[in-house]
Amino acid sequence: MKASYKHLPESFFHFLWKYRLFSLPLKGRDGENIEIISPGMHNHDAGPDFLYARVRIADTLWAGNVEIHVRGSDWYRHGHDKDPAYNNVILHVVAEDDLAAKNHAARDLQTLCLSDKFSLKLLERYKEINENLSWVPCMKLIHKVEPIRVMSPVHAMAIQRLEEKAQNVDLVLRSCMMDWEECCYIVISKQFGAKINSTQFEMLSKTLPVRILMKYHKDLFCIESLLFGQSGLLHSSYRENYPRKLKKEYRYLAGLHQLTPMPGYLWKFLRLRPAAFPSLRIAQLARLYERNQSLLQVILEAEDLSTLVNLFNSTASDYWDTHYVFGKKSGQRKKVFGKNSIQLLLINAVIPLLHLYGSEMNKPELCHRAVSFLEALPPENNAVIRRWKDTGIHAINSLETQGLLQLKSSMCDKKRCLDCTIGLALLRQRSSP
Repeated sequence: MKASYKHLPESFFHFLWKYRLFSLPLKGRDGENIEIISPGMHNHDAGPDFLYARVRIADTLWAGNVEIHVRGSDWYRHGHDKDPAYNNVILHVVAEDDLAAKNHAARDLQTLCLSDKFSLKLLERYKEINENLSWVPCMKLIHKVEPIRVMSPVHAMAIQRLEEKAQNVDLVLRSCMMDWEECCYIVISKQFGAKINSTQFEMLSKTLPVRILMKYHKDLFCIESLLFGQSGLLHSSYRENYPRKLKKEYRYLAGLHQLTPMPGYLWKFLRLRPAAFPSLRIAQLARLYERNQSLLQVILEAEDLSTLVNLFNSTASDYWDTHYVFGKKSGQRKKVFGKNSIQLLLINAVIPLLHLYGSEMNKPELCHRAVSFLEALPPENNAVIRRWKDTGIHAINSLETQGLLQLKSSMCDKKRCLDCTIGLALLRQRSSP
């Protein structure tokens, strides 16, 4: 009884063809000798699976495209016989040759069947990886891959993640009509809200243009009144003198600059640590702009990581030494923007902004500096990175933790093992148990 591969995805046979992992000689449906000169370029878009292949069939050298199916009848099931885009297919590669194929021009296609042309150990390894329900499919096998083969794609994934973050910053930049200072203000403000209040901080920054804040450089009271007033957190009646003064000042500034506040009820406090309360984060953002008129300029001129860390190592004003929210006293303590918060701010906002600026302004040294800052930052400590440690993968800096996060989300979670160099390395270890 012939083996059936109908439950295997075509991607496995793409993998076999791309890396020529089949035994020789190869013969077509009618017994002709087939020699693969070049498997062609793997096509991930619409159309045949491999483009510009070169195949010798009997004594004739063919140049064109290759289509791969699990079963020959899939050619008709997918409607390729009615699609002129498949008229340049020179070879139909299948795992089960149950039906010969004709193209739209009614020409018979040569068929190559791979059913007995690959190692069963390779198929077993593929199933082992693809069907693994572990946290990552190769969790129990990755230790068999040389460390350099593991970390090389991790570094590539880190650059991919950085470029994706830079693209997100670019969307903000374009919404700001290419105003780099405004863009910097929005992406940094958004990060002050972390995950829970990021949307709210973005909304706050968009209701209060940075040029207005820059007018009040070195005047912390005015900057706080603007930010807290626009946040909607000054709407209540307070007994304490400080929030009442802020509210009074805001009324004047709002009239002067024609400002309309956002709804205060949008802010989330529930299940947050007091150090992450939006009221405290707004106070820290106010201090940042009181000390720096142009954050963008400071970021672009920073040549070492310590300059950026010191930039965001801001302390809230004195009122917040004894408060986390307005009108409710707490124990006295200086409220600083913590090391972990600074690291996340640099990774998610500042470094992508720097990378985008270098790319857009044709200043590659800034792009290189952005990557070097990631390399200089310590490794992140979160649930995903801790699980990677369980597999034996230990990152030494934030560049590598960013790469591991990207690898997990874009490859492992989607079981794209055949697109991953680590997965390919394991699959090609055919002789391994």
